[in-house]
Amino acid sequence: MQVRGDWAPVRGALEQIAAIGRSPQRYLEAIGRELGDNTRRRFDTNIAPDGSPWAPLNPLYAENRKPLPILVQSGQLRQQLPTEVRGNTIIVGSSVKYGGVHQFGATIVPRTAKALRFRIGAKKFDVGKVVIPARPYLGFGAEDRVAVVEQLELALELAMRAR
Repeated sequence: MQVRGDWAPVRGALEQIAAIGRSPQRYLEAIGRELGDNTRRRFDTNIAPDGSPWAPLNPLYAENRKPLPILVQSGQLRQQLPTEVRGNTIIVGSSVKYGGVHQFGATIVPRTAKALRFRIGAKKFDVGKVVIPARPYLGFGAEDRVAVVEQLELALELAMRAR
């Protein structure tokens, strides 16, 4: 069996696909933008990358704050999510100093006093510790996998058209 024809379109498409592998920067940047957008959406849904809901706010604290979603008091944490491409790695992170506290949770204990003293509304508290639960907003979840696959499919589709 012998197949004859013009192989130039196939060769051109394969060369375009290979070019993506040699210079993936713009595709990785597009994926990074998608991952950043997905991360920002978590602040609206209060859902971690693994699909689990964030821990609710302490009811006393919730009644004395602006009626906003969890982790959106000032908006800084959601707004300051830089995305960077380093080589073949996409980095989505937080540039806010308290970002890690919300991502991983924290326990606050007094350093020099016997108790932590604070107010919530009109109530005063003296406590030995305050536990802030983890509310993960950074990570790679199912919607992120979908975004990556869609961007790669688009890149391949454009490469196939470029013949």
